[in-house]
Amino acid sequence: MAINKKTEKDPVMVQAQAQENANVNMIDAIWDGWMNGVKLMYAYQREMENLTLQTLERQKEIWTKTTENMDKMEEEMKKFLEDVKVNYQNNVKNISGEQMGKTFEEWTQRLEEIANRIQQLTWTPGKANLNIVNKSQEQLETSLKNLIAQQQRTREEVQTLMDNFLQQVKITQKGLLDSVEANKNNTMSLFK
Repeated sequence: MAINKKTEKDPVMVQAQAQENANVNMIDAIWDGWMNGVKLMYAYQREMENLTLQTLERQKEIWTKTTENMDKMEEEMKKFLEDVKVNYQNNVKNISGEQMGKTFEEWTQRLEEIANRIQQLTWTPGKANLNIVNKSQEQLETSLKNLIAQQQRTREEVQTLMDNFLQQVKITQKGLLDSVEANKNNTMSLFK
């Protein structure tokens, strides 16, 4: 008489294995979720850095354009005054004669000196302020770029450390879970 033995898996062992897999997956899910949150925070920081740099670039463009416009306005004002002077001198010479033209020319030279002084007093503070703003803008941009570069290096270092730490935590927790499951199975087998 032959005894036919079936090699079936013990339902308790199958259930224990499924529970162990579920626990391991739960540990991975918890730590992976935490790590994804950290990565999301880093992505948000990078986006804020990019927006800050874009804002600085726009400000730089505005100040550069303002400086160019001030220079252009000053040149146009000089050209306009020179054109008015030449036209007026020609009209005075044509109407009043050469002597009156020379007198008027001397008078306009004095007025031109006064106008140049007034223009210098008017434009110089504005130009100086724009130069200060432009230099401050450049220094701020340089400082922020250096700060952002340092933050990126720090984030990368911390990210590497956190990845290594997280892997160690997962391995340790899985080992602990395996040990608990093994002890539980050994204890259960004692009572069978």
